[in-house]
Amino acid sequence: MNSIVPDNLVVTRPDADGLARLASQIDGLPVLPTLAARLLEAVDDPNASASDMADLINSDPALALRLLKLANSAYYGFPRHIGTVNLAVVILGTETVRDLCLSMLITDCLSKGVDRLPFALNDFWKHSITTAVAGRLIFRMSGAPNPGEGFIAGLVHDVGKLFLARYFSDDYAEVMRRVKSEMIPLMQVETIMFQTTHSQVAAWLLDSWNLPVWLVEAVKNHHCAEASPSKLALTIAFADSLVRRARFDSGMPGVELVLPSVAMTTLRLKRDATNAPDYGFYLEKLNRELQRAGDLADLIQQSN
Repeated sequence: MNSIVPDNLVVTRPDADGLARLASQIDGLPVLPTLAARLLEAVDDPNASASDMADLINSDPALALRLLKLANSAYYGFPRHIGTVNLAVVILGTETVRDLCLSMLITDCLSKGVDRLPFALNDFWKHSITTAVAGRLIFRMSGAPNPGEGFIAGLVHDVGKLFLARYFSDDYAEVMRRVKSEMIPLMQVETIMFQTTHSQVAAWLLDSWNLPVWLVEAVKNHHCAEASPSKLALTIAFADSLVRRARFDSGMPGVELVLPSVAMTTLRLKRDATNAPDYGFYLEKLNRELQRAGDLADLIQQSN
């Protein structure tokens, strides 16, 4: 989005105290199930087996069932039926299973208590899950060893928006109004209103849940505010841009997506005639991925 910033706008930089002030106004943060931490420990434990991880997942029958549905979906495309969690761990790999389970647990956690939002929750998750699919695609094409990290980072990259809209609904509605009516970049208005941004809030929330540093860093820097964002942060920046070009913009205008030049080489991006990313090439690949994804959104989100 090309933004026209009013001359009289007072620019405020995010500060560390902004998050502290927000946290002090909230009575009880959402709590991620302890199963999430146990899954992270199992993946990091060199002595843990596929059976150990399967036992953890089977302790939550609903999660186990959803994982099996995901493992057997067209998105993963395995030729034979995966009938047990243990087999899913063996075939998909512990990291992919971790990322899928965390995706479901985080989605469940953040979808509770959000009756009054200034935007449609379904549109928000549609954008998030589409960015997750794009993130996995781009991360895989970049040569990353675990494309699933691109999936979960894409899924949670905007949870700071959901957090702010849930706990500060009126204020965030005003943020969105100013973005639309005054054409001010979203993160600039967030900083004026909250002295922080949705990406910083998301990173703070994920860190409070003791989620991996690579995930926290990628979400914090997916708008590439830092001089040297990680490969995963660059992946989510490009995936977000790609998804918005595909019109999965979640009804939230005003985000300025600036892709650093280093992304071209770091992500091994195909270039067009102007030496820019070949968006047509990647949009075609994303559309194919989305066709295979099918009902992925329903499988990730909890059925009530």
